[in-house]
Amino acid sequence: MQNGSLALVNGRFRTMDPSLPLAEAALVQDGRITRVGSNSEVRAAARGVEEFDAAGRTVVPGFIDGHAHFEMTCCALALCLSVTTPPYNTLAAIAAAIRERIEMTPPGEWLVVRCSFNLYARVEEGRLFTRQELDAISEQHPIAIHSSLHVSMLNTLAIKELGLWDNEPPRGTIVHYAEDGTPTGVMTEVWDLVPPFTRSQVTGAIREKAMELFISKGITTIHNLPYSEHDMLAVQDLHESNELPIRFRVYPHVGHQIDLDGLLAMGLKPGFGNDWMRFGGVKIFVDGVGHDGYGNRVYDLKWEEDALIEFICRAHAAGQQLWMHVCSQPAIRLICDGIEEALRRHPAPHRHRIEHSADYLIDDADIERVEKLGILTITTPAFIYAQGDVLSLPGSQRWPRRFRLRTLVDRGFPVIGCSDSTGSIPDGIAPLFNIACAVTRRTLSGGTYVPEEALTV
Repeated sequence: MQNGSLALVNGRFRTMDPSLPLAEAALVQDGRITRVGSNSEVRAAARGVEEFDAAGRTVVPGFIDGHAHFEMTCCALALCLSVTTPPYNTLAAIAAAIRERIEMTPPGEWLVVRCSFNLYARVEEGRLFTRQELDAISEQHPIAIHSSLHVSMLNTLAIKELGLWDNEPPRGTIVHYAEDGTPTGVMTEVWDLVPPFTRSQVTGAIREKAMELFISKGITTIHNLPYSEHDMLAVQDLHESNELPIRFRVYPHVGHQIDLDGLLAMGLKPGFGNDWMRFGGVKIFVDGVGHDGYGNRVYDLKWEEDALIEFICRAHAAGQQLWMHVCSQPAIRLICDGIEEALRRHPAPHRHRIEHSADYLIDDADIERVEKLGILTITTPAFIYAQGDVLSLPGSQRWPRRFRLRTLVDRGFPVIGCSDSTGSIPDGIAPLFNIACAVTRRTLSGGTYVPEEALTV
């Protein structure tokens, strides 16, 4: 493509425009689609622009990933040690891979390991690592193993560096203790305490992985949740050097990156920015992963209820869009309480979202309440594939998670799809894979999970 211009012809263009649902060709000029229509119409307008013959292939608009941790994903698969299950089906195999990496890691440097969801249920040992096992691998390196992102196993040095050996853990964090009162090494909700990668490391990871993981999957826009200032700076650097053809809408994590007072003091409104990077609003975690690391249900609320409701009211009154993470039904209900109060105090249009709500909404009464309040619902269909087998286990103690997508779509909900990628499920980034999961409801073992809620295409 020369100067951002290209004429695409002889394709099957699905435009998503009801007035012209199908077309043969499209013209891109200076990086923008300026015409869609027949081959002859596009060629007449192209005026010598380079031509690409789609040869009858289907062409669709670029995909928008409605919720992803872009930089974290690139870093997880370029800088961390990635040991997904399969093929790493035992703790012993994972430990061997960690030992091999440790030999190449300078003493004192963190080693962050990324594993699959529900590691305890997927490895042959049927459990998680202890800190003593990780100490046996190295006492000279802080080691953090994340099963997905929210369940972690740490060695003693890492626990001490994060201040979790003697101190009370943050609200919503679960630390397992041995009989002698010392941490076992298994914890939840400590991922945001681990030191971030540097600006240059993030930049290198994006250069290495962005094309493979996101751009090649047809993703052109990401609603993004950066981990640190280094992530934000790296993306801006790559935009300035024309190395990153992805648009971002950025939602800082309030409570981790900045507090609400500081953010509001900046005077940013959702939409501020340019075509490549815009400020979107506020991301918060209302609860955590919703279990203790071994699948036993907990309500790991990260807020005092009154404080959360007041936060929602303040952000809403300031015109901010709120993204609110949940992994339980009580958290959804608490958010609804907050939005009801916010609308009572300050009636105004909004586009507040409950992340993962389309996966966790079970009761019709909750669905009706979310609908009445105008809250946007979000789903990650790849989690059906990654977690459906564990959710199907007899006697599962987890919060119910049925992904009632058919029900929501039939009621008219504009359900937003996303990968929620952090690097735990590399295959789960592709939008087409997520669409397939929503349609087939297939799990990792080849079974199906709640097939009556399948969508059609």
